[in-house]
Amino acid sequence: MIYMASTSISPDKTAAEIMALLGKKGAVRIVTEYSQGEITAISFAIDLQGKLVPFRLPIKWEKCLAAMKRDRETPHRFCNEHQAKRVAWRQVLRWLQAQFALIDTGMAEFAEVMLPYVQVSLEHTFYEQIAAEHFMMLPEKT
Repeated sequence: MIYMASTSISPDKTAAEIMALLGKKGAVRIVTEYSQGEITAISFAIDLQGKLVPFRLPIKWEKCLAAMKRDRETPHRFCNEHQAKRVAWRQVLRWLQAQFALIDTGMAEFAEVMLPYVQVSLEHTFYEQIAAEHFMMLPEKT
């Protein structure tokens, strides 16, 4: 079954938990993005070596729903838009908690784990930008 597929926690509650976590971990600005009255992403800024760096955590619930539908162990009753949104938000929270565990133990630095989510434009992250460019900026395979 898809991880967290049976969660009943609302996206709004999970988003609030994410924002509280980010605030405790040093975010100096947190912005929630909405579409049609529903929260769709969280953007935040962290001071990294004296520079305010923006990050964006998009919630890709559509991909979550597609995975839930493909997974034979996820009950059909969970395979709907509302549940996929709950699951996607919960998974982002758990992922973020895991990243902070690595940071807190010194196994990784903040920028090291969060670099793909640096906001390079109003709607795109660093990862989304380089993926759209077919990873051209990365070195060729040797």
